[in-house]
Amino acid sequence: MVSHQISLRDDIYNKLKALKRNDESYSDVIDRLIDSKMDKTEILELYGIAGEDDLGLMDSIISSRKEIESTLNKRFTWE
Repeated sequence: MVSHQISLRDDIYNKLKALKRNDESYSDVIDRLIDSKMDKTEILELYGIAGEDDLGLMDSIISSRKEIESTLNKRFTWE
């Protein structure tokens, strides 16, 4: 497997670290986030329910869900 080194600001690294699940590599996290972003765009294109103006609302909903997921993972992770 080929690997690449990238530079991240500390604040971005900490956000990425908070999103990382126990069974994921950082590559897995980035891949999941990219797929998540693509899925949101596909939903907008396929259903036409939301428009570009609704992306902010969708981002807020997704962000809230991730915060809840992170909190639950921290509370119920057995190590």
